[in-house]
Amino acid sequence: MKAQTKTTARELAIEALLDREGMVCVHLHRLLSQRSVDATEAHFATELVHGVTRRRRTLDEVIRAYSARPGRSLPATVREILRLAVYQLIFLERVPAFAAVNEAVASCLARHPRSAGFVNALARAVSVGCGELQNGPAPLTGQCVAITPDSYRQMDRKVFHSRPSDAGQAALLGQLCSLPNDLAGRWLKRSRSPADAFVEAMQSNARPPMVARVNAARTTVAEVLSRLASEGVQAVAHENGSSIVFVEHANVTDLEVFRLGLITPQDATATAVALAAEVRPGMRVLDFCASPGTKTTHMGELMADAGEIVAVDVKEEKLALIEAASRRCGLGIIRTCLAEHVGALEGGSFDRILVDAPCSNSGVLARRVEARWRFQADRLGRLAGDQRQLLALAAAFLAPGGRMIYSTCSIEPEENQDVVRGFLRKHGQLKLLTDRCVGPLGFAPPQRYRDGGYFAVLAR
Repeated sequence: MKAQTKTTARELAIEALLDREGMVCVHLHRLLSQRSVDATEAHFATELVHGVTRRRRTLDEVIRAYSARPGRSLPATVREILRLAVYQLIFLERVPAFAAVNEAVASCLARHPRSAGFVNALARAVSVGCGELQNGPAPLTGQCVAITPDSYRQMDRKVFHSRPSDAGQAALLGQLCSLPNDLAGRWLKRSRSPADAFVEAMQSNARPPMVARVNAARTTVAEVLSRLASEGVQAVAHENGSSIVFVEHANVTDLEVFRLGLITPQDATATAVALAAEVRPGMRVLDFCASPGTKTTHMGELMADAGEIVAVDVKEEKLALIEAASRRCGLGIIRTCLAEHVGALEGGSFDRILVDAPCSNSGVLARRVEARWRFQADRLGRLAGDQRQLLALAAAFLAPGGRMIYSTCSIEPEENQDVVRGFLRKHGQLKLLTDRCVGPLGFAPPQRYRDGGYFAVLAR
């Protein structure tokens, strides 16, 4: 049996960031499972990988500005080493500047020695040119790197560039907030001013805390907080009254409250979806695109494990995740069904239907750090078509007097309000009871943190 290789957080981060298939987080998870890494190093590696991926465009602008040859094409390994160093120098106060520079040079000597001098010079230039952290609204200028909407660093040279055209404004917002131009331009057009667009866009750059829904069928928020405190784990109650927020990093799956099914990781915005469904004991519920089962188990808890929930997804491994979540939460009313077999279900027989549709994920970019780089405005039409088809399929199973809930992790109107309006025009037997779209609130006290997302409640 091959011995596990010990490695540092920075080395792990470089390996993960070099993934060529655009699955950096999956690659990191695989590396962590293969290597001998303690919890502290694993957490730091995750912070580095997520942070660099989130802020990639901003980091590249800094590297370009401080390069002696800004048009130089960098080898992939050197580029990731520099991104990692600059991220630590600008965004991580707890990392001493000398450590970030020295580690970058050491990594380069080990992987691409010919570029070590270049890496050393650039990293040191950024270290010297990076001003102290300042509090207050970040000036939207070429020399200020925003850390949060209300803190920034003044650099000693111009980093970002804009033009007076709309395209130039979108490019500047994209550079400042590390977004592709497509997404930055959309958010700019929807906002009252560039300053408002900046504050809203920056919410997607927060480090999201772990939020967990409390199983109200078996315990209370106060009891869970008490249990965690006895284990030395800091958490607070979320303002929604149904969830807790971990103040510091914790391996949630190792906690007794998780193993006993008393909590389930789930953001407050997602928790609101099942609450809006108003499920009750004894109902029949159909859950489309149900994996990994967070909303499914939430509905099961709200139903006091009385009734029936059919959870549908496209692959056996996705159904296995739902089944595991159901067992952990002590729920017996959930059964799974492959999407290809959904036609065997009885039409018009479900009191509640949840359609948690695949989407662009534009409301959860802080958590799904790679999603922003996959965003393409011209794909929204295709996504919306699939979403309308899912709604039409689901509607055939809704009982008279029943309710159907449509939800996404997107904040784009084409995937949300427009989909619902288009669906209702073709299905006059259904009407809209309520809908809600919220943007992410990343830089907020833990009690108020939320992802962005949308839901609509339709009634037959």
